[in-house]
Amino acid sequence: MFSAPTKWLILQDIRYDNDSNSSKNYNDQENKLKMFSAPTKWLILQDIRYDNDSNSSKNNDDQENRLKDKLKDFEIFPDSELFISQRFDDDKIKILSIYRPSFYVDLIIEEQATWDINNGINFFDSIPTSRRRRNLQLTPLKTCLVLTNPDTLNHLTDYKDKRIDAVTKANYIWMMHLVNQMNATVTYTWRDTWGYPDKNGTWSGMIGLLDRGEIDFGGTATFLIKQRIGVIEYLQLYTPVGSKFVFRKPPLSYVSNLFTLPFGHTVWYAIGVMSCIVLGFLYITMKWEWKEIEKSPGEQDELKSNPTISDNLLILLSAISQQGLSYEPRTISSRIVTFMLLIAALSLYASYTANIVALLQSTSSSINTLKELINSGLKLGIYDIVYNRYYFGVLDDPIRREFRERFVTNKTSIWITLEDGIEKVRQGLFAFHVDTAAGYQLMQETYEEEEKCGLQEIDYMGVLDPMLVIKKKSPYREIFRVGSLWLRETGLQQRDTPRLFTKKPVCVGHTSFISVGTTECYAAFYTITYGAAIAFGFFFLEIILYKCFGNKMTDDEESTECDADIEINTTEISRQSSESLEATLE
Repeated sequence: MFSAPTKWLILQDIRYDNDSNSSKNYNDQENKLKMFSAPTKWLILQDIRYDNDSNSSKNNDDQENRLKDKLKDFEIFPDSELFISQRFDDDKIKILSIYRPSFYVDLIIEEQATWDINNGINFFDSIPTSRRRRNLQLTPLKTCLVLTNPDTLNHLTDYKDKRIDAVTKANYIWMMHLVNQMNATVTYTWRDTWGYPDKNGTWSGMIGLLDRGEIDFGGTATFLIKQRIGVIEYLQLYTPVGSKFVFRKPPLSYVSNLFTLPFGHTVWYAIGVMSCIVLGFLYITMKWEWKEIEKSPGEQDELKSNPTISDNLLILLSAISQQGLSYEPRTISSRIVTFMLLIAALSLYASYTANIVALLQSTSSSINTLKELINSGLKLGIYDIVYNRYYFGVLDDPIRREFRERFVTNKTSIWITLEDGIEKVRQGLFAFHVDTAAGYQLMQETYEEEEKCGLQEIDYMGVLDPMLVIKKKSPYREIFRVGSLWLRETGLQQRDTPRLFTKKPVCVGHTSFISVGTTECYAAFYTITYGAAIAFGFFFLEIILYKCFGNKMTDDEESTECDADIEINTTEISRQSSESLEATLE
């Protein structure tokens, strides 16, 4: 009871004088300072010894009545720790505690302990104050519900329309359990916003009512943010819901080139080295084969001209891509090289195509943070509800400031309805910031089973789940705190949670038909485009070269042909002359 660091104030006595005005002034001063509020504890020492022949029972009743009459105007509520130590004429000491549930209820005196010289100290009640004073005796309390749709008042307990004001519906049920446990009565009002400060620092909505003391506790849980600390108090009764970016994981082809993923870097390096080695062997063997052909020019063969390095490269690429060869080897060495090339290319091709099929059905897990989401290229949308517009305007760390400047400021199209946002998420490549419980409920109702796979979340606000709030320095704070723990421990909170808040859909049918689009094939299209551009480039280069050097090359060719014709004619004349001379001699 007297352990540090509790602050104790000790008064020696309470005087029962008849100066009601001075007593009232003293009471008003004490009430203004709220001296009897927690955490300060009071101990009043009172000497009320009587004559031996007096009626002690009657005197005790008189003392209690006088004590109540003296303290009737004080704010001694359930959080107060006011102890009175009374000394009787037989040196017996009685310790009392006094409180009232509210101004509507009379003061209640609790006998805590007694002491006498023979028996020592005797405690009567060791139950904590928050449990002992839980009965508020029908004290009227006031609260406020936050409703985004007024029709929610008609569905607070029937578990319908779970996508609308689910937090308010769950909190209403939990508050009714707490109020019944405390034996209090509640008057409800409602607002359409949780409450945010204006330029003058005045709070609106439910938070404004708590700040001005117009209600005792909040009927709808709210997020813990630094602007509200000091204005209200939070209790650890969490509502398991939050707003996050929800999106379907993009296809792997959206963030990576599928055609380079089937093999690792070392495998690609090994393939490159092998290709260079095979290209070298092909060049040597085909050159050797051409030498053999030159020795026997009359034989028919596949090689019509001296092979170049480009011919070898085309043969290599044809084998690797399984497109067939334009060349049939004749020598044993070239056949061995070609055969080994085809076997190696077949193994690589089988592995490559099998991995490509698997990768086409894969999704990317590369988007895990807000920064990665900003740079991902996904389209973005935000559920148009009052708290989203507030939080996307006040969170001001560097990453969120960048997000706001790029996607939110002066961008009215980013604010969309729940139905439109969930439909765009279904179509893919779209991230939607939404109340996850409402979003997942709509997904359960509208998505096919395979469309529920690959869902991912990214937290933007970075706050705890919404919590129960009460007004600052509420005398019922400890009763609400213990009651919140009681709701969790008894399972009453867990009973309503799955009935109002939908969890992320479970992926059951992952496999489905996947159509290959331009995103998956963009690398192939780039290859064709670049190849055509290079081909046209060489084509125009050949035209330019022909225009510049074509006439000279033609004259040289004609001169060479003339020389060849003259040489042929001279040879023919010599042969005919020899034949004529031989005939004359005969």
